[in-house]
Amino acid sequence: MSLYHIITLGRFAVLDSKGMPLTLSTRKQMALLAYLAMQPNGVCGREVLAAAFWGDNDEARARHSLSQALYDLKRCLGPQVVRSGGQLVWITKGAITVDAGEVLRLAEDRCTEASLAADRLYQGDFLPGMELAEEGFDGWLMAERERVRRAAHRSIGALLSAGAEALDGDEMLRISRALLKVDPFDERAHCRIMETYARQGLKQMVVAHFNRLAADLDRELDVRPSAQLVSTYESILHDAPAPAGPVFRIEDYVFVVEQIPHPVLVTDMHNRIVGWNSKSEQLLGFSKEEVVGRTPAMLHGDSGLAARIIDSALEFGSWTGEITLLAKDGQRCRQQRVVAPLFAPDGRRLGAFGQSVPNLAAA
Repeated sequence: MSLYHIITLGRFAVLDSKGMPLTLSTRKQMALLAYLAMQPNGVCGREVLAAAFWGDNDEARARHSLSQALYDLKRCLGPQVVRSGGQLVWITKGAITVDAGEVLRLAEDRCTEASLAADRLYQGDFLPGMELAEEGFDGWLMAERERVRRAAHRSIGALLSAGAEALDGDEMLRISRALLKVDPFDERAHCRIMETYARQGLKQMVVAHFNRLAADLDRELDVRPSAQLVSTYESILHDAPAPAGPVFRIEDYVFVVEQIPHPVLVTDMHNRIVGWNSKSEQLLGFSKEEVVGRTPAMLHGDSGLAARIIDSALEFGSWTGEITLLAKDGQRCRQQRVVAPLFAPDGRRLGAFGQSVPNLAAA
């Protein structure tokens, strides 16, 4: 079992084996740790590190700065994790796992389980905002960011290639949207979204999606939708039956949570976050784009907690209790929460609704 796990996709965090966050004092320390952890076998030469992170300094000052940074990392993570000897610096094998490294590994596996795992892990660009104005490091960062993005695109795209029969409608929409976060103009994802809307009887959503895509292509790339996109769209309009009655989808109503003056999140039937208001963002630091599509486990580190809460809410009508949530900056806050299941007018359960009890949320 690894001693630490580094989150590099969509944000940066270092977690110990119990899921507790570890604080590094400077952005350069964070970048140095990520750089070392992403190296083949975790080994790198001192000369390479000094040039990558302190390239504008003379050699003596660069080496001194590197030694100080390594001393700080060893003090924080332990000398058994970050090690050095002679001209080499390395991470002890198996001591640290990195989400980006896992995505790269999973992309080599063609099975559905590996693709789903990569989809769960890829929550945004590699080390966003971590540029240091150091040519050596920033060049590596751009190349690595693109390498991880391509790997995620390959894995998530494989899920769509499996065909509609392998996924239900909500899962198809979620995965398609996840792929669009990697490549906003992936044609497979846009076609799958329109096809799924059509199967759900939401022809008006098909039209809205295609028109929005056409406008984005014109504005961003100065091109029109491809023949494949147009063909899919026109086929749907021609073949899709009109809906028999109103179709209730939780995603169409989550805008309501923005009107509530307390932190709120809404999850769908797959326990994926679909609603997140500005009060939640203020409390925990995550934007809506960073949390939508992920599970509440990202906030409390326990994948089974949400299921236990929902089971209790279904049995008793609602659940009330205290939980500890992990903010984007690594801080933990204790909250009194109320969770209740959400039902459509026809009685179908659509998901769940969680809200902080007024005046009891930790600041």
